[in-house]
Amino acid sequence: MKARRFLAAAAVWLCSAGAANATSTFSNDITDLWWNANESGWGINIIQQSNVLFATLFVYDNTGRAHWFVASDMRGANVPTDRPYEFMGRLYETTGPAFSAASFNPAAVTVRDVGAITFEFIPPSNGNLTYAVDGTTVSKHVTRQTWRSNSLAGTFAGAQVLQKSPFAAAGCTAKVGLQPFDNITIAHADTTIGITASSGTAPLERCNYTGTYSQAGHVGNVDGVYSCDSGANGTFEWREVELGTNGFSANVFANDRSCAVYGNIAAIRRN
Repeated sequence: MKARRFLAAAAVWLCSAGAANATSTFSNDITDLWWNANESGWGINIIQQSNVLFATLFVYDNTGRAHWFVASDMRGANVPTDRPYEFMGRLYETTGPAFSAASFNPAAVTVRDVGAITFEFIPPSNGNLTYAVDGTTVSKHVTRQTWRSNSLAGTFAGAQVLQKSPFAAAGCTAKVGLQPFDNITIAHADTTIGITASSGTAPLERCNYTGTYSQAGHVGNVDGVYSCDSGANGTFEWREVELGTNGFSANVFANDRSCAVYGNIAAIRRN
């Protein structure tokens, strides 16, 4: 019964893989379609929930026919601070009723354990995949696959929380702690991005950011320079930007007047 539930979940995932936009409290979000750009034609779909990955591997058998395998319970056993993250489980081969059958009979599904599978995630967008099928072991380097770039354009309200890096120079004057933004306006065209973030409390604080946007799978990255009315200024990077209909979130890394800071930013959409 457990394997049949996995098959049903796999079918849903295959239909909705392009729309995945999940987050996880266990680790960076691994959910995506992964591939090797030098070997276009095969890949692995991964969905993450907490410390568990559900993966479907689409490859070819010895006759060149399309074949797929399911890894329905790949678990990360270590705490999230361990990097790279490593997820391990069993890989299964399945057979069942033909897609053209009048109805699908779950009792006709068979499941066979073919070997072990491991996915090592190297944030933000690289991974090492190792799996075995009936004694044959395959190791591949994979990356998130991108076919369309998201747009961050819009108006938002949100906040960021920053803290000094453990390696920051003693006595640096970086602005840390909670910084709310009543209005965040983002202009985004192709790879060029401009951001104005302001707080409505007196005295008004306004920060301007300009930079470059890049896409890796369903997550984005912004890097550039910024300056604020308070005097804060330097370089910044938003890593693994998760964008949805309700808003966005990202990891923040910045240098404020040569003082390294890091933290998180999140915002809800106004329009």
